[in-house]
Amino acid sequence: MKNILTFMILNAFLLLTACSDDDNVQNDSNTYANEVSFDISGAVEAEKKGSSYIVVVAGSTYMISNNDGTSASDQTFSLAFYKNFQDNSTSNPAVGTYPIGTAVDLVNEDGFLVVYTDTQTGKDYSKDVSGTLTITNNSNNQLRGTFEFAASNTNQGGSIQVTNGKFSAAID
Repeated sequence: MKNILTFMILNAFLLLTACSDDDNVQNDSNTYANEVSFDISGAVEAEKKGSSYIVVVAGSTYMISNNDGTSASDQTFSLAFYKNFQDNSTSNPAVGTYPIGTAVDLVNEDGFLVVYTDTQTGKDYSKDVSGTLTITNNSNNQLRGTFEFAASNTNQGGSIQVTNGKFSAAID
């Protein structure tokens, strides 16, 4: 009887330690909840990974905010996608592919404005932008998708190419 009880306790322990944490469940875009990853080349060369969050500011600005590090001192990038939709709503975008461009490019169409900041040099890349952002899933409290774009530095020249972008951000 003692051996059976020991066996049952050991099995219960193994079962509990084998369960995964729901916050780290992998989704269909091969990123975990609240994560972003992408490759960048050109004026900045790296494989980047970090956190991804949906931010709604004052009920009028919708942003998918991405960065790495835990504070400004150890952050290497900031990548923000601003929703620019004709209806001006702050609701989550539907599944589909959207253009990434500048405010002038997106005057008569739904899409996203982008600003990539290399926080180590302070250089922003948000000029001469072209690319796409695809929402692959907008359910189960997650907004997931992929992206790629090219952009130029706003003041000092140089350009970047972002490829293999994936994100997953919690919807509150």
